[in-house]
Amino acid sequence: MLSHILFKSVILVLIYLTNTASCQGPIEQLVSRRFTEYLMPAAAETHEFARVPNSNFVLLSQMSDSQLVKIELDQDTQEPIALQSFPIGDSKSGLHGVFPSVLYPGLVWLSLQYDNQLLLVDPGPDLSSEPSILQTIDIPEPGNGPHCVFEIGNRVWAGLKVASEQTGEYYVFSADVSESETSSSDPVLYDCLKSPVFIQEEPTTGLIYVTQDSASSIMRINLENGATEQLPIPPEFGNTPVGMTTAYGPVEGVWFTLAGDANGGSGTFGRIDSSGEMKFFQLKAPFLGSSAGLLHIADASTPDGGPAMWLLSTSLLSASSADALIRVTFDEGVTSIVGAEYISMPTQGSWVHRVVVIGDTVVVSQLHTFTLAQLTYKNTIAGQWLPAQNIVAGTANEAG
Repeated sequence: MLSHILFKSVILVLIYLTNTASCQGPIEQLVSRRFTEYLMPAAAETHEFARVPNSNFVLLSQMSDSQLVKIELDQDTQEPIALQSFPIGDSKSGLHGVFPSVLYPGLVWLSLQYDNQLLLVDPGPDLSSEPSILQTIDIPEPGNGPHCVFEIGNRVWAGLKVASEQTGEYYVFSADVSESETSSSDPVLYDCLKSPVFIQEEPTTGLIYVTQDSASSIMRINLENGATEQLPIPPEFGNTPVGMTTAYGPVEGVWFTLAGDANGGSGTFGRIDSSGEMKFFQLKAPFLGSSAGLLHIADASTPDGGPAMWLLSTSLLSASSADALIRVTFDEGVTSIVGAEYISMPTQGSWVHRVVVIGDTVVVSQLHTFTLAQLTYKNTIAGQWLPAQNIVAGTANEAG
């Protein structure tokens, strides 16, 4: 009798364990995203950076001591693995702008704000190679203080951020650099407002647009006749246009951000397409969105994820604006925001400065803490982070 009871008990246990096992879900790979901070040489101002095309190198400017940091990336993961610093000019030359040349692949434009010069340099084939200067362009009077540098078509451009010593005014500089990598011609100075920062071309019309932060206006330049026009930022949307990028495909046009002021930002950014009209979008999520001072912007669009942009919120101008990276997605017609992923930076008060997409990763420079922060995803991709879709969907809307 006892053995019969024990036998039935064993059978019941086995049935229970079988049913329990059948109810368990499949083994799944963990999904994660993370920011990794990489320490650069100690400096008061860690500014611009860009990847050298067709290489495993990133070049980073540190303005306070005029150092160019060459950073080697892992070929597979794109993670920074080593660096070497090189002085450009002297310690007070004010190295700032970094922009890879398209006319001369493998070469990079630099700006020396305090020396009033633009340089075309060869970074060298390996990490220890000292960059060599192939061309020096002296900014003609009355221009003063090249800040950011860009190559658009056959010309190099720079916003002259420092008031002229001769006139007290501000200018945008441009020169033809198509003849050779060692010479330039046809230098032009365009009068502008205080003070020019980013310069980009609208792809369809070929018109040039310039952000002028202090004047809270965007200047349009017609290269065919040299005419310029001011597009003031309507105060109801915010102020201080700084970051700007040219985008293609479904988001084609010139995109810009509004950084706000000491009171904080408005979470506003905008687009200028071939019509020449400014269209504004505004983030609505509390703290990270509605008060964000947006300093920089980059295209985040993918074939699978559709039209999207990366936005960089910074504490540079106000502690009311958090340091954060924000990815916004749009409807098919790019008329309104349909989703947003808010990612707070690991170090607040870092004064995040620039955002650049490198492979499948996103890299941010942090001016105040002399670091680069790299965002990576594992077993998912940007735009498919489920908490963002569940929590903040519908909190960001078109402003007008």
